[in-house]
Amino acid sequence: MNFFLYLLLVGVNFLMALAGRIPANPHKNIILETTLPKEKLQDEQVLTISRTYKKRLLQWAFIFSVAALPILTISYDSLTLIYFLVMIFGFIGTSFYLQVIYIRKMTTVKVQNNWVLPTSPLLVDTALVANKNRKLISIWWFLPSILITLLGCIYSFTTLGLSNGNWIIGLISLLMSAMFLLFYYFIARFPVKPLTCDETINQQVNDQMRHHWSVLMAVSALVLSPLAFISVSSVSIPYEKMMLFSVGYAIFILGFVLFTFYYLFSSRKKQDQLIAQAKEYRYSDEDQYWKYGIYINPNDKRIMIPDRVGMNISVNLGRPAGKLALGIIGVLVLFSLIGASVPMVISDFSANPFELSTSHNGISLSAPLSQSRKITWDEIESVELINTLPKDRLKLYGTATENYLTGEFQLNNEPAYLLVLANKKPILEIKTNDKLYYYTNKDTKLTEKYYKDIQTIRGK
Repeated sequence: MNFFLYLLLVGVNFLMALAGRIPANPHKNIILETTLPKEKLQDEQVLTISRTYKKRLLQWAFIFSVAALPILTISYDSLTLIYFLVMIFGFIGTSFYLQVIYIRKMTTVKVQNNWVLPTSPLLVDTALVANKNRKLISIWWFLPSILITLLGCIYSFTTLGLSNGNWIIGLISLLMSAMFLLFYYFIARFPVKPLTCDETINQQVNDQMRHHWSVLMAVSALVLSPLAFISVSSVSIPYEKMMLFSVGYAIFILGFVLFTFYYLFSSRKKQDQLIAQAKEYRYSDEDQYWKYGIYINPNDKRIMIPDRVGMNISVNLGRPAGKLALGIIGVLVLFSLIGASVPMVISDFSANPFELSTSHNGISLSAPLSQSRKITWDEIESVELINTLPKDRLKLYGTATENYLTGEFQLNNEPAYLLVLANKKPILEIKTNDKLYYYTNKDTKLTEKYYKDIQTIRGK
């Protein structure tokens, strides 16, 4: 687990460093968020700043990879996760700080050399406005992904109901489909912008951008739509086949992510090649609205806009809706991190993280920040103390680390709820007519005591 996280950190560091180098390559006469005259893009001062910025990114990726080595020796899952997050956000912050520094350097060069841009008057290309979406793919391209997502949600809810976190997976699947449709809507609404004085080239650049981005939205929705079947598949498909499918699908997703980078970079390259054929480039110096990769323009009614790098879609933080969207995303990320780390901290350092209690109604099992499980005495078929869990197990919803297993699982193709510390024995097994329950306490004597108490109450 720790070794895998370390490799993931190294991979993410260098992937972000390589992606961060893209703004240092000219695109539409913009380099490091600074609009320059075309003939100045190859100036030695500009090239020096660009090369140095790229070098610094790789150097800091290496430094953070070395700084991440202690993660290999941390024995607590919660501290491992926290250190992992600190390294991730630390490098993100460092990358952004480097970008700020070198954007300032590039802007300083522009100002000191008085590289005044020959800004052209606003041009309204009526033909381009009328045909702006001629290469935008039809919304019907989204029909397969929508049908797969809806069928997956309906089948999962019909089979499993709202148990085992099934509703969360269904909700996430529906929200992802809605998100890609929303992005498609914004792409169709992007206003046209004549970049050159050549109407044919302007139309080709516009067509290329809208076609590539709309195709990417539809294909992304299709690739991720099978996630709606994950819950029900984990129950109905044998463990070995499900593991093969999960690994294969994860590799497929990774391949698709890499292809997305290639697809967007090729789109950007084609746009630059088309613009380079024009005799005159129409400058529109918007540097004042772009603050270190963030678009802030209260006079622009758009909420979503294409970024200046040509590889993403940005939010206009000058609009209230843009601020609200970014705030919601920030809150969701914060709650996700808290929801992932706090239970681990409690499990690692609490004297009694998993609790079991008995009453005249039955048994109650509870874990940090999770809903307690109730087992009535009439449901119980058997209670035993065992030393090992079945090897054939699959996590459905919860946490599975080297130190503990919590949440909903499949054990030997049977539904099970686990509150188990991996290094503690014995394990209390409670079997009901429709489910298995496994429990351990940090104090093994308490686990044995609970077993005896339950047997006494049941009269055995």
